[in-house]
Amino acid sequence: MNRRDFLAYTGWLFAGSAVGSCANLTPRYAPPDKWTRPEETLLLNNASIIDVERGRVRDERGILLQHGRIAALIPEERRPQVAADREIDLNGAYVMPGIINAHCHMTLPGGVGFGPGALMAYMRQLERGAEECIKHGVTTVRDMLAISDWLDDLRDKIDLGEIMGPRIVSCCAMDVGGGYGDKMTFLSNPRYWKEANDPAEAREAVRAALDEGADFIKIFQQPEEVVLPGRDLPVMDTETVRVVCDEAARGGKVVALHHTTLSGMQRGLEAGVPCFEHLLRDDHVTDAEIRRLLESRATLVPTASASLGLAHDRLGDPYWGKGMLPELVEMRDRIMPGLIREFCEPELVSSSLKYLEKFSDPESYEKRHLLPHPDQRHFTSVLVIGTENGKRFHRAGVTFGCGNDGGIPFAFPGAMELEMTLLEMMGITPPDILRMATVNNARLLGMGDRIGTVEEGKIADLVVLGINPLEAARN
Repeated sequence: MNRRDFLAYTGWLFAGSAVGSCANLTPRYAPPDKWTRPEETLLLNNASIIDVERGRVRDERGILLQHGRIAALIPEERRPQVAADREIDLNGAYVMPGIINAHCHMTLPGGVGFGPGALMAYMRQLERGAEECIKHGVTTVRDMLAISDWLDDLRDKIDLGEIMGPRIVSCCAMDVGGGYGDKMTFLSNPRYWKEANDPAEAREAVRAALDEGADFIKIFQQPEEVVLPGRDLPVMDTETVRVVCDEAARGGKVVALHHTTLSGMQRGLEAGVPCFEHLLRDDHVTDAEIRRLLESRATLVPTASASLGLAHDRLGDPYWGKGMLPELVEMRDRIMPGLIREFCEPELVSSSLKYLEKFSDPESYEKRHLLPHPDQRHFTSVLVIGTENGKRFHRAGVTFGCGNDGGIPFAFPGAMELEMTLLEMMGITPPDILRMATVNNARLLGMGDRIGTVEEGKIADLVVLGINPLEAARN
């Protein structure tokens, strides 16, 4: 893929950047001193421990930690018998498992940048995105690919302790040549991206990806661009998708399908896809299709907030003002500037706010621009038809995961509160949303035995909150 295509699909422009530019960058986050050494024990006392599977507060009131894991959950009556090297009194604060973002792009910035300091700001923004995950309780992410050459560098910095960041689970993505996935990759290491134009290529690609250590496989059913003018794109045929799923299953790996259309979901169901990404936006789902999705036992990751920043009015948009859209747009206009300032490097804040304002002008879609505009009907239809389909899927009992597509414009990997709030606005209860963002996601990642719940033996990824997250997503 050439640089022009990359710019057309991401909407970022870094003009005149230089390594020596004087960008206004934030310093790396300095974590607090450690309370104990790994071999020592740390007791979190007087805790209100959230049981995310049952949607309630557990009876135990203490959590004993050692070697980075939960050594024991301590009932109140046993507390006097437990000796620990260090103790923290939480005074009734709520403790839940670390949030898992099951769909994000860690090597995309979320903000929009251009000008002399943009390149330096962009590189710092990737680190900042990882830091903001930890600050906002996101301890594990499922990276869905972007600039793979930079993913290894980011993960190495996290592993070495140079920056604070989440555990990163990564994919090998596959699509036909010239397809949406092909156009959305850039500087792509062969370990993370492979073409699969037919069943034979798909079989070889999946086997190679598993040998190279891919945590899961991502494929695409996106028959049109998401930027104007919205040209048609080739997609994998059903037999190729089936081969990908079969080969991945033999290796014990999940296949995640990017789809936004009913035909894409139907093809995925026919081929045995176990995980569907995004909400389908082009048609209302039927009862028969809901039954097929239920019978397949597949997981749906809605990524509702992915469309929020890019859903704007354009003259003649048939979806504008329909369904949940007015309520969502009012919320977006109220909170998005603050999110940009909270999550973006200073160098990217003003340009991001300018682009947000430009997208809000209905007439801007009819003008020529250096950077192609997003096709806003793609995103408004997600927030109208897509959310209605999501409501029906959830009411029927389809298993949901939770991810926010962080990294695309105006979405950030650490901003899972917004995704969870949108799910609540769709009528999903806070306990269900917590379950999606923790235990459901952990199982989807194949890590249910290690993370996702507060239980003895699991990794001590813990979030401590002053108010009860079972009562409202904003908590």
